[in-house]
Amino acid sequence: HHHILIDEPFMKYGEIIPMDAKHLHYGKGDTVVSLKLKPGPHSLTLQFANGMHMSYGEQYSSTINIYVK
Repeated sequence: HHHILIDEPFMKYGEIIPMDAKHLHYGKGDTVVSLKLKPGPHSLTLQFANGMHMSYGEQYSSTINIYVK
């Protein structure tokens, strides 16, 4: 399943993705989220992991940079 990491880089293979405000988990088929971010630059990283939240590493991640007005 996938996770969105807010202002965090990809997680190395095998690292456990924490459950906190910067690491959003989508293990129940979620497809939409509304984020409330402070104005300014941010990065959003999509990170895939297994059922135990162990990261599949950089090859299964993608990052975009955004600017919030």
